[in-house]
Amino acid sequence: MELKKLGEFGLIEKIARSAGAGFPAVIKGIGDDAAVVRSSKTQCQLLTTDTLIEGIHFERALTTPYLLGKKCIAVNLSDIAAMGGTPVCFVVSLSIPPKTPYEFIHKLYQGMIHRARAFGVSLVGGDTTGSRDHMVITVTVLGTARTDRVIYRHGARAGDRIYVTGFLGDAALGLLLLQRGKALSRIRLLVAKHLDPMPRVAEGNTISRMRLASSMIDISDGLLADLRHILKESQAGAQIWLNHLPLSPQYRQHWQEGADDRYVPALCGGEDYELLFTVPLDKQKRVAALEQACGIPVTCIGEITAKQGALKVLDEQNREVAYGKEGFTHF
Repeated sequence: MELKKLGEFGLIEKIARSAGAGFPAVIKGIGDDAAVVRSSKTQCQLLTTDTLIEGIHFERALTTPYLLGKKCIAVNLSDIAAMGGTPVCFVVSLSIPPKTPYEFIHKLYQGMIHRARAFGVSLVGGDTTGSRDHMVITVTVLGTARTDRVIYRHGARAGDRIYVTGFLGDAALGLLLLQRGKALSRIRLLVAKHLDPMPRVAEGNTISRMRLASSMIDISDGLLADLRHILKESQAGAQIWLNHLPLSPQYRQHWQEGADDRYVPALCGGEDYELLFTVPLDKQKRVAALEQACGIPVTCIGEITAKQGALKVLDEQNREVAYGKEGFTHF
């Protein structure tokens, strides 16, 4: 079977089945934002990795090496944040075309180190190899957490409310406008969300410390696509309310310049790296304290339902709206 027919997540499922059960120290293997490995009676380590490939995940013409370095770290820190953990250190594997200028690599690492140090994270090693045509950057981050405070994808239950941090769709819309050559001065905030995302590490820590979320994931492939992961692992369904989606002032001002549908970038665009999490009804009142502690919007956008795998998007008249492609997939 071709990978295109199997799909990215079908491939991951087959790999997970081949890997079988983990050793006793492995609390959670394949299937979440990070692997969870026990390190003591009360502590565990979190391990995550991401690869960015030139021509697929980034274009040199649309970014700078410094911003690219920052983003490489941010997307991995976001995975640790989604588990409620604290990042500690990282390694980098870099495949480089021989004609790449040293100055590009120097600024790339400057960006990585700058973003990492802002979160108390150190570069501790890696690997470098040659590449024929395209640059390939793989970052692996190690984090820590209290074992009883790790937040997984599988805990959502019917009646839980669905929340997101920040705004949705800015990164996807920023990329669309950047690709269409729009004046950068007009869309700077949207483009910044795509080129220089901010991982919600402090917010993930706070959600974990408050024991607020029943499940959590970061939004990398798109709201609907990533919510699907929670629904699958939790064996539940969901409904999303379009008129509750948090859209930034810049998004509301410029969406018509980059999209045919007002909500597509917010629902299906990806790369926001906001946290998507579910909260049981008896903990709803504590969300206000979370929002105050984080200093960013925390918005209820829907609820978990009992029908396994059913994901509905409802408009202001409670009518279901269909969206074909729910997010980014590699195959």
